[in-house]
Amino acid sequence: MRLLALDIGMRRTGIAFVDSENGITLPLDTIITKHADEMIQQVIDIAKARNVEQVIVGLPLLPSGEEGSQTEYVRSCADQLTEHGIIVSFLDERYTTSKSQEFDGDARAACQLLDLFVQRL
Repeated sequence: MRLLALDIGMRRTGIAFVDSENGITLPLDTIITKHADEMIQQVIDIAKARNVEQVIVGLPLLPSGEEGSQTEYVRSCADQLTEHGIIVSFLDERYTTSKSQEFDGDARAACQLLDLFVQRL
């Protein structure tokens, strides 16, 4: 199964890819945009180019587990992906954001989402 994971933000979206046959999770370049529509189109293009079967979207729940305004934005973006025929699953992204400066923290968070999802398969 070929999967993408997204750590969606208002301006920066971390993205990672895995082919479950080899199990190697690859961070991809973070998508930096001013508008959600631009990000959605870039994700669609990447998903098509890599023959992705499913997109895992990190759901930014509050520490209490409740949904906030950022969660609403992320769900809206996911709805747009679904409208383009992409299968979307959500995964709680609390505590996945990397503090490391060695590499792109947004992409690393997306990698962590994929790793968690693949472990559950």
